[in-house]
Amino acid sequence: MSAIRKIVKDLVDAIPDEKLEKAFEVLEGFAEKDIDEAWSKWGEFGKDAVDGKWTDASEKHDFYLYGMNR
Repeated sequence: MSAIRKIVKDLVDAIPDEKLEKAFEVLEGFAEKDIDEAWSKWGEFGKDAVDGKWTDASEKHDFYLYGMNR
């Protein structure tokens, strides 16, 4: 076991079970909210997109965004 894993394991083991359960409930609530919000945002992509001005944007994606040639 790596040193960091042992430190984390020892810290978690030191927390009383009831407090640990409450912490996980809170964290799971955040995760569910964030996931729902993220999928909602994902579904909105492109719905209000403006017509592009670059030629062959899909083919030259890396160049236009990062200045990289394929």
